[in-house]
Amino acid sequence: MSYELRPEHPLTTACPYFPPEEQVRLQAELLDILNGKLSMGRHVGDFEKEFAAYCGASSGIAMPNCSAALEVALIALSVKAGDEVLVPVETFIATGMVVHLVSARPAFTEISPETFSMDFEDAWARVTERTRGAIVVHFGGLISPAFPAFAARMQASGRFVIEDAAHAPGAELNGKRAGSLADAACFSFFPTKIMTTGEGGMLVTSRVDVALMARSLQNRGLDMTSEGELYQHPGRNNHFSEIAAAMGLSQLRCLPEFLERRRYIAALYDEAFRENDRIQPIRAFGGSRSSYWRYPVLLQPELDRKALRDALKADGITIDWPYDPPLHLQPVFRQLLKTRPGMLPRSEALLSRHVCLPMHARLRDVDAAYVIERVHHHVQRLSGAH
Repeated sequence: MSYELRPEHPLTTACPYFPPEEQVRLQAELLDILNGKLSMGRHVGDFEKEFAAYCGASSGIAMPNCSAALEVALIALSVKAGDEVLVPVETFIATGMVVHLVSARPAFTEISPETFSMDFEDAWARVTERTRGAIVVHFGGLISPAFPAFAARMQASGRFVIEDAAHAPGAELNGKRAGSLADAACFSFFPTKIMTTGEGGMLVTSRVDVALMARSLQNRGLDMTSEGELYQHPGRNNHFSEIAAAMGLSQLRCLPEFLERRRYIAALYDEAFRENDRIQPIRAFGGSRSSYWRYPVLLQPELDRKALRDALKADGITIDWPYDPPLHLQPVFRQLLKTRPGMLPRSEALLSRHVCLPMHARLRDVDAAYVIERVHHHVQRLSGAH
């Protein structure tokens, strides 16, 4: 097909975007911020309230990043030394690292081939008397239809569930959004995410006790009920800047448009790969509406994904496969926990075969069509070569 690469519409798996009208609005707000309060002011408060309300939660506490939000959530939920927290192996290093940093132990679980989220049957089988809770990752922005039942089972047993929703602002399950489905949820606003503040994160919750502790830990453990400067908990500086909050409010205004475009591109991919038995998309089902941080697909085992990546790169198309290696095989956990290959065989096999196709809000129909054509071409060629 005839196609011209356009730098303003890159064929990549991430592309931060502030529409022109939002750039103009942000320039005006920047002048206001530079002549006023630079940190933890009106914009931060507005961003916290509006983002929490969007998620369907009662409280939002802005954090420097999602890692800080996860750490604060664990502390607010009283995780301590000797506890274990269930963590799936298809996730960024931070999801497991924060468990270690609060002196607990991550208990790694298999993932589901249908969702790439935690395999909940496997997770429940790993529950022990030391298990305090679970961090469930909505990988790629897809909320597993089985998630609510697992969360209810955990909570009924006196355990907590945290949504790692770094990929999932705007993701839905049966009309409920990520951030409203568990004890707390943590979001990321890194530049590769669906909405960005450069750096940043947010903890949202409808539990009053979690919100109160999180607010204290946003401020180094400050007693938020005292008129004086009294610190009652060990804590860090987790403040949020006014400029970042203004960016967050801008991105939140754009989020419905971003999601609509991502879901449209995903629908084009779904249809295009429906009959290709060498590519298996991870599709939303069972009342789930993905936010499509990524569009993951499983390749047939005989396909060389590195060869596919290199061939597509020559066409100007970027694909990737987060996260590699799986969490339990990161060097830090192999050293600390003596983990090794073969401990989670199903996940290790799945994660050796998946790739993610270009996905962001600036992709046009013609861009998606080009990606589809080149993927089909190279998959067929590589299959024939094999």
